Amino acid sequence: MDKIKGLGKFLLRLAISVVILTWLFSRIDIGAVLSAFSMIPLPIWLGSFSLYVFSQILSSVRWFIIGKVLGFGGRFITYLKFYFVGMYFNLFLPSAIGGDVLKAFFLSRGGNGKLKASYSIVSDRLLGLWAMFIIGAIASTFSEEGLPGKWRHLLLFLAIAMTGTALVIPVFSRFISSLNSKLGPGQGLARRILGMVEYMLIFWRYPKSLLYGLGLSLLLQLCGMTGAYLLGQGLDIGVGYGFYLSVLPIIALLTVLPISLSGLGVREGGFVFFFQLKGVPIEKAVALSLSVFAIQAAAAFIGGIGYMAGVHKEAMGEG
Repeated sequence: MDKIKGLGKFLLRLAISVVILTWLFSRIDIGAVLSAFSMIPLPIWLGSFSLYVFSQILSSVRWFIIGKVLGFGGRFITYLKFYFVGMYFNLFLPSAIGGDVLKAFFLSRGGNGKLKASYSIVSDRLLGLWAMFIIGAIASTFSEEGLPGKWRHLLLFLAIAMTGTALVIPVFSRFISSLNSKLGPGQGLARRILGMVEYMLIFWRYPKSLLYGLGLSLLLQLCGMTGAYLLGQGLDIGVGYGFYLSVLPIIALLTVLPISLSGLGVREGGFVFFFQLKGVPIEKAVALSLSVFAIQAAAAFIGGIGYMAGVHKEAMGEG
C-alpha cells in the first residue's frame, strides 16, 4: 500500500511538471530560447557557476556548525561530501528536498540519532529560508526594482514572522525547561514529550552559532542570487539587481514545495510570471530559468562524481 501511495504521489508530481512545461512551451518560440542561451558569454557562465559552488560550500559550513551544536562528530570535509551528494540526488528525487533525506541518513549512521540528523536538515533549511526572506524584504522595501505591493507585503510578513519567532524561542525554551523540571516521576510521557521539544530548541542555547549560521545564510544566498543576476545580464534582461533579490526568494520557496518533480515546471512558471511583470519576454524568462537550473545541475554533478567514488560511505564519526 505504501509503495502504491508513493508511486501515486510521484506520478502526480510528474503530471504537474509535465502540464506546466507543456503549457509554457506551447506559448514560446523554442528557437528564440536557444538563441537567448547562445547570448550568454562563457565568462558569465563560469562566474555564475563559481558563485553557486561557493554558496554551496558555505551551506556545508552552516550544516557543519549545526551538526556540532547537536553533538555530531566528524570532519567538515565529510559534511561537504554528504552535502554535494545530497545536491546530486535533489535533481532526481520527487521533490527539490529529496536529497535532504539521504543527507539525514548519512549523518545518522554509526549510532547517531535519526531525530538529531533530521533536525539538522530542518534547521539548515530554515536558516536558508530566513535569510532569503530578510534579503527579499529589504530589497523589496528599499529598491526601486522591488516587487509590487502584495508580493512585497508577503516578503515582509515572512521575514518579520521568522525573525519574531527566533526572538521568542529563547523565552519559550526557558518556559519548557522550567515546566519539565516541575514534573513528577509519574509523568514519564509528559517528560519525554517536553524533553523532545526542549531538544528541538537546543540551537537557541548557542546564540553565537545561530548568528554564524544566519550570517553564512545571508552571504550564500547573496552569492546564489548574484549568479542568477549575472545570467540575466548575459541574456540582456534589463532588470535591476534589486528585482532579483526580491523575486528569487519567492521562486525558491515555490520550488521547494513538494508539488512537482524537483521543482521542474514550477520554477519555470515562477520565472515567467514574475519577470513578465517587468516586461521581460517569455522566451528570455524561460531561458533564464533553464540557465539557473543548468548551473545548479552542473554543480550537483560534482556530488554525482563523489557518489560514484563512494564518498557517501564514510561514517560521520571517522577522522
